[in-house]
This record gives sequence, C-alpha cells and structure tokens, in this order.
Amino acid sequence: MNAPQKITGTQFGLAMLSGILMFLSFTLPRGIILTPAAWFALAPLLIALKDASAKNAFLLGAIAGFIGCFGIYYWIPYCMIHFANMSKPVAYLALFLLVLILACYVSLFAGMLSLFRQRSSIPRILLGPSLWVALEYLRTYFPLGGFPWALLGASQYKFLQAIQVAELGGVYLVSWLLALVNFGVAALFEKIPPARKAWQEFGLALACFIAAIIFGQARIQKVDAAFAPKTEIRVGIVQGNIDQSIKWSPQFFWATLVRHIELSKDLLQQPRDLLVWPEAAVTTFFNQAWDNRDSVSKSLAAFNAYFLFGSIAKQEGNGRMRYYNSAFMLSPQGEELIGRYDKMHLVPFGEYVPAQKLLFWVDAIAKGNTGNTNPGQKIEVFDTGSYKIGCVICYEVIFPNLVRKFVKAGAQVMSTITNDAWFGPTSAPYQHFANMVFRAVENRVYFIRAANTGISGICDPCGRIISQSKIYEIAELEGMVRPGSIRTLYTRLGDWFALLCLGLTLAALAFILVKKPKAELGGSHADR
Repeated sequence: MNAPQKITGTQFGLAMLSGILMFLSFTLPRGIILTPAAWFALAPLLIALKDASAKNAFLLGAIAGFIGCFGIYYWIPYCMIHFANMSKPVAYLALFLLVLILACYVSLFAGMLSLFRQRSSIPRILLGPSLWVALEYLRTYFPLGGFPWALLGASQYKFLQAIQVAELGGVYLVSWLLALVNFGVAALFEKIPPARKAWQEFGLALACFIAAIIFGQARIQKVDAAFAPKTEIRVGIVQGNIDQSIKWSPQFFWATLVRHIELSKDLLQQPRDLLVWPEAAVTTFFNQAWDNRDSVSKSLAAFNAYFLFGSIAKQEGNGRMRYYNSAFMLSPQGEELIGRYDKMHLVPFGEYVPAQKLLFWVDAIAKGNTGNTNPGQKIEVFDTGSYKIGCVICYEVIFPNLVRKFVKAGAQVMSTITNDAWFGPTSAPYQHFANMVFRAVENRVYFIRAANTGISGICDPCGRIISQSKIYEIAELEGMVRPGSIRTLYTRLGDWFALLCLGLTLAALAFILVKKPKAELGGSHADR
C-alpha cells in the first residue's frame, strides 16, 4: 500500500501565493487596485493541483481560499466592533467563521478539479472555468441568503473592454473568462518547457480573451451611439457624511436633516431634474410623516426637482407592526408621493437574524443591534411621466438577478442609495461601489449612487464612472444621465449562463461518480 501523499512545500507556497493574488485583485484601502492580478491569481493554485490527490487538493484550495477571503473581508470586524457593540474576540471569531465558509468554495473548486482529473480525460481548461462559475453562483444564494460580494469578475470593474460581455451572461461570464485565462497561464508553467497541448490550451484562452476585448470595444461604440440622442436628465446627489454614531440619535435629527436640505438648496441653484439623497437620510418613519403632513414632510417639499431619498417606514400588518428600510420619491415641490420601495434583500445579522429560533443567542451577543427589519415584497419602479427609475438599497446592488428585475419591469434609469458609514475607512466602500459598474453594463442603463459617507457617483451604460466622490467627505455631486435601456440578454434571461455552468458541472460530477478512476483502467494519475 502506498503511503499517503503529503503536501509539498512548493505546493503549499503556490497555494499561499494564489490567496495573496486573489485579495490583491480587489480594491485595497484608499482605492488602490491591481486589476491585472486577477488574470493569473488562480494559476499558482492550479499548478499546485497538478499531481495532488483529491484530499490534498481540498486542503490546498482551503489554504488559498482562506488567505484570499481574509484579505478581501478583513474589514468585517470593524463593523461589528464599532456599530454592533461586539467584543473584539467575538467579532474576529465571526470573521474567521465567515472566511472559513467562503474558503470552502475555493476548496470545493480545487477538490472537484482533482476528481475530474483523476476520473476523466477531459482537459481541465474545458471544465474548470464552468466549475468556478457554478460555485460562484451557489455562493450568490447560499448560505443565509447568499454573499456574492467580490466575485472574481467584479475585480475588473475598471477594465471596460473586458467587462462588456456582462450584458450577455452577467458578471459570471467575466468570472468565466478570468478563470479560463488562469487555466491557460497555468498550462504553460505546469511543465517547462511547455508541451504542445499546453500551448493549445493557452492559445484557446488567449483567443477567447482577444475575442472578448474586440466584442467589448465594438459594443462600447454601439451603446454610446444608442444613448447619444436620448434626452438628458440633470442629476444632483447629496452626500451628507453623517457619522454613524449620531445618525440615529433623536437629538441630532434636525441637524442632520438641515445639512441635507442646505446642500440640496446649493445644488438646486442650478436647475436639476432629479435630486437624490442616501439610504435612511431621513431617520424617521416618513410614510407616517407624509400621512400627517408634519414638519418633516413639509421641510422636504421645497425642492423644485423630483426627489428620491431613503427613510424608514412602519405599518401594521397581520396583527403586528412591521418595519421597513425604504426608498421614497416625491414630485417637485412635494406635491405628490410618486412611490415607495421597501428593501427586499436584507443584510443578515445587520437588519435581521436568519433562522432566529435557532440563532436566538446572536442578538444577545450583538446587544440588540442586529435589527428587526421586514423585507419588502415586490419590485417598485418610480414613474415621473418622462422616465422611469428603479432604486435598490445598499446591499441589494451586489445581487445581479435582483437588479435586472427592475430594468425588466420598465426602469430606464437605475439608482442605489446606501449608507456605507458601517465600513469605516477600509477597502469595503470601494468594493461595494464596484458592483454598480457591473449592474449598469449588465442592463445597459445609467446608474446613480448616493452614499452617506461615500462613494457617491454616476456610471454610464458602458461602465464608465462619470462622477465620483471621496469617502468621508461632505459632497455635492452633479451630472447627466440619459433614460433608456438596451434590452440585453442578461436583462431578459438573468443568470442563464451561471445556470448553464452549474448544469455542466453537475453533469460532469454525475459522470465521474459512476466511472472508475483512470488508474483502475490503466491510466496515470499524472494525466491532465
């Protein structure tokens, strides 16, 4: 009987290198970004997996995944310590558990890739990218409502030519392209000098990359031409920069509201068609304020522009009071309430406790700061008469399939309102901001973003950032957007590409589970 294969120092080092390159691929503190790193971040891990057993492959994937996820999500304890009143040990334990869960996806990727190699003669480059996307798709929805923050494709939000394919298959198609190139690069370095087959695999990846770039450049020109004749909407965005420690304090309510009002009056010295405030800029139940026509609603009725803002709402339903994180829109001079949208996809452990009966102890640890918000039940698109605008709230913008439903429902412009004070001066605000670019490209709409502490901005349908604020500054932004949308394949069909990758992965997995390993059939474990 052969002794169990051990992980070599070289394999361990390569897995660590992949983990480091993974988190370097995403925006770092102060907005620093090393976009090219993602195109070869997985390659060291893939090289390490070449002759690894399935068990060792799982471990190598776990090493790379843990290091990568820790570097990407290091900021999570900041939120818990400063705003959920958690102790540092508990907050860092929560980070450890989250990173461990997310690292499991990379571990599964590596382990399943090893199984495919051992039990199938299909080249890794044909199955591997689909496997990566299938696991990203599962991560979008599992566990606890999903966490598609920092999908691999999202690292490329500034590489405009490469991300235009997102209109076809969403950010998942960009992730697939990145994974494909990584497999091509790894093939060249698995054996020196590279074999003919390695050059063929690299050539396939290079050809797909070039095709994507050519497609992207052509689509940018066509999309620009399609939107050029559209009527311009003059937009003003207020970034109040309200400290989270006082944001919900009753004694600071009017001071914070007046700050937003004064900034708005300054912006509206020049004619604007649309004014946008951030998430929960009005920290009282605006639906009741409107019904009662109290001093709050009257103070917000002085703007000569359509006015989109975040507030909270409460109403009785099913015999109990329900609370919502909402977006409201008023017509100019506050003459009419155009509509209200209640946030549908809530932040687990921030706005609610999932599986609360099972996790009853969580709220106690957080000292009552996990929230009791109820989810909204339907998509709402605000109709101004001349254009329709959709608004997703904070965390919702990271879910591609949710955002595209607003455009499918008729939104010609999209917006997102958020707080982001929770994140502090970390890389999280930049990572969160990047998602807006993909949602704009996926659905070919202008996207407006209003954030309490930044980053606020406007993005065009090709993913260009037209204007952008700095974090933790009081800011007034202005810009132009054009209503209209090109009904993309992604808007119409949603996550079809990710589902296709999932189907291919499940079919391949079913095939290898009923097939004997190649070694039993006279094959070699060293085969690729």
